[in-house]
Amino acid sequence: MLNQNNKKYISKYSNNKEVSEAQYITEIICEQKAKLNNEDLHYRFWTQKKWSSFYRNQIGSAHKLLKKYSAKAIINALMSNEGRKIFSLRAPHLTPIIEIEQEKINHENNSFTKEIDRKTNITFKAPLKNNKHILSKLEEIDNDS
Repeated sequence: MLNQNNKKYISKYSNNKEVSEAQYITEIICEQKAKLNNEDLHYRFWTQKKWSSFYRNQIGSAHKLLKKYSAKAIINALMSNEGRKIFSLRAPHLTPIIEIEQEKINHENNSFTKEIDRKTNITFKAPLKNNKHILSKLEEIDNDS
């Protein structure tokens, strides 16, 4: 889950604290591997001996992927039907899925751009000095009575 205020992600495994994009992606791949082995991940699972080396290896891979692709593309790829069957960020068949997702994101960004025809020579008229507004007319009526 993305926290919109500062582009950090919320971890399921550290009492809803904010984590980096790489940590969040690594949590997803660890979830998928745990599901494959019919295991549950618990609070701060990466500190357990069983998960620590896998987590460290995967977070390094996540950082490498983030240099090339957006976090959203990687997450979308991992959450796709094909991506749910991937249990390592180093899997060779993950890269084409990420590239497809990155292309979708790039296309979405391009489709939102809109050309606006702006006028270059804009002149503003100065307000008329003797023009009486409705408030000034009401003030005159109050003063007269």
